[in-house]
Amino acid sequence: MTSSSVKLDLKKREKTGKETNRKLRSQGLIPAVFYGPNMKSAIPVTIKAGDILHYANSAHWETVRIDAVLPDGTEEMCLMRDIQRDPLTDEVLHIDFLKLVSGHKVYVNVPIEVTGRDRCVGVKQGGVFEQVIHELEMLVLPREIPDAITVDVSGLGLDEAIHVKDLSLPASAVLEQDPESAVVMVTYAKTAVMPEEAAAEEEEMEVEVLSKGKAKEVEEKEE
Repeated sequence: MTSSSVKLDLKKREKTGKETNRKLRSQGLIPAVFYGPNMKSAIPVTIKAGDILHYANSAHWETVRIDAVLPDGTEEMCLMRDIQRDPLTDEVLHIDFLKLVSGHKVYVNVPIEVTGRDRCVGVKQGGVFEQVIHELEMLVLPREIPDAITVDVSGLGLDEAIHVKDLSLPASAVLEQDPESAVVMVTYAKTAVMPEEAAAEEEEMEVEVLSKGKAKEVEEKEE
């Protein structure tokens, strides 16, 4: 699903520095910068914590397309490119907003969301579900950035997988990921033994018993 845009106001930040940023956060503001192509320098800005935290703390924060109203009144598309957090409290300390240019592709990390796991055929047959890839990096046009890539695994059977090439992607998306890479799969449980494996093990046991029997006969003769 293509990411919907969010309109937010960015206000001018007159001063920079740690002490100034602490004061801003105590006032319910988050220090930030706005930067991007064709800009001579980044613009120091602030944004209301109440306006941005819902998006900054979501699993999809990297794909939230923002229509930012800049201090001079102009409106620009952007993404949150980097979020600095307190390592102990996880509080958002600073945000970097990257300007998007219409018609120019941008790299984004898009999360992969799995649906239908509770109905997965292979799991019901005793298999083990595994998600190998949790997000995809793609080069894509700004207006085609998806919130997430959804993968329905309800029909996935035992010893089956869904690969990168099977995913539904935006038309403009370009991936560096190997298209044959497995995204999700259902494998046999370690405790479960495949029928051919069970037959092989039974045959090995019979051979082992016969060998021991012959060895015992030899020992008795030697005695």
